[in-house]
Amino acid sequence: MTNTQARVKKLLKPSEVTACKQLAGSELNNNKRAAALLAIHQGKTHAQAAETSGLSLGQIKYIVTRFRKLGMNALDAVRERPENSVDTAVEVPLTKSKKAKADKKDKKAKKDKPKNKDKKTKKDKKDKKKNKKKNKNK
Repeated sequence: MTNTQARVKKLLKPSEVTACKQLAGSELNNNKRAAALLAIHQGKTHAQAAETSGLSLGQIKYIVTRFRKLGMNALDAVRERPENSVDTAVEVPLTKSKKAKADKKDKKAKKDKPKNKDKKTKKDKKDKKKNKKKNKNK
């Protein structure tokens, strides 16, 4: 084993390897992503992992980066799963700041609702009266 191989940190923990193997062997949407993560974990390059999994190089880079940030949460849970599938989703509670931001977005969306078009503003009514007076004077 060379120095670079000794310093390389494995991507997956043993429990994650097991979950990825089960997911890769299933018919779920993330089976290709799980297979790619396993390939990277086994020491293959991104290009080799892309070739074996059927994903593009960009997709491989994306899932590896996402996995490093989120762990198994990077592999989204699929709503309809076969009975023997692996549940990779973990619900992460929102922090106070994220809740506040979500609430602000909801309030802003309510404000941005289109107003009833039948209601006319005072300015529109005044303009309409002015136009009638002009037309009469002609």
